[in-house]
Amino acid sequence: MKKLLITSAVCAIGMLATVPAMAKELTYATYTSPKSSNNTKGVEPFMEAVSKRTNGDLTFKFYPGGQIFDARGTLTGIGDELSDSGFLVPQYFPKELSNIGVMPDLLMMNKHEVSAAGAFLESMLFGCPGCAAEMKANNIKMLASHAAAPYNIMCVDEIESVEDLAGLKFRSAGDALGRATKSWGGVPVSMSSGEIYEGLQRGQLDCAVAPKAWLIIYGLADVVKFIYDLPIGAGVGMGLFTINDDVWEGLERDHKEAILRELPGLLAGAIIDGYGADTANAAKVAQEKGITIAQPPAELVALLNETRKGEAAAVAAKAASRGVENPEALIATYTKNLAIWEEATKDILTDRDAYAELLWERIYSRLVADLK
Repeated sequence: MKKLLITSAVCAIGMLATVPAMAKELTYATYTSPKSSNNTKGVEPFMEAVSKRTNGDLTFKFYPGGQIFDARGTLTGIGDELSDSGFLVPQYFPKELSNIGVMPDLLMMNKHEVSAAGAFLESMLFGCPGCAAEMKANNIKMLASHAAAPYNIMCVDEIESVEDLAGLKFRSAGDALGRATKSWGGVPVSMSSGEIYEGLQRGQLDCAVAPKAWLIIYGLADVVKFIYDLPIGAGVGMGLFTINDDVWEGLERDHKEAILRELPGLLAGAIIDGYGADTANAAKVAQEKGITIAQPPAELVALLNETRKGEAAAVAAKAASRGVENPEALIATYTKNLAIWEEATKDILTDRDAYAELLWERIYSRLVADLK
């Protein structure tokens, strides 16, 4: 009898050892439209790729369109696990994410979204202890952040001169765009990207400082009538894949690696296949809608260039006022990485696969190597 019990116990242990890991489903929430190219070209293909890589052991349930939280509810929404993961924009949380927010505030330095996105991620993940501390304090882990194409001036009415911009209300998220808006006499208004359409439609805004791709992504082609083709800078820091830190730590190593291996494709899809394609198509959409795209007058260019000269000092001062220690060091780190990424991406700005490979080599292979 004793021998039978021992044999049974050994068999039971053996059976347990061969049982595969339980399937895991994570939720992903975003306030953006399900039709946004961030989602159709980035997030949804990423979810499918993770499921395929794990043979269906790790899947995602997708909640777009603000079903769980709006833009300003994302930090607590993900941190408190209303959703396991989602899309988070640090610029909406300048106090809670003050270190991370330093780099998006350097927007006017960024010539192209492809290089800027890589520079931001590398700086945040490997050169910013304060960023890591903020994420830990808010129980989040930002693992992928895309960048928007350079911002332009878009208005509901025709603009004849720089003087016409004075006193107009501009949606200008973040301090950098606020300073740019003030340089030509505009009034900055803080509003999430998902609220711009209604703001322009209802007269809460006269203009928006936004990428031309948003004519498509957020449907602004239906309300905008005039654009100054003035690249102000590419916006960085949009945390396209941000996950609850407890949830991340609770994942099996293989599941973490599956996510990290597919994140380069997520970013390449969202930035090149998404923003890149939408930006290329924006001129056609503008023509179809009768939107005027005008070259900026020299006076407007001069005003913006003069503002650019003081950006590093302005960013450092604002960061210090928010309690960031030695912001100059973080600015130097970002500036150095931006130059590296500009050189590395100069010939692959439209090459999705090459960009994904570069993201893997410089960022995600290092994160996988550090997994326990």
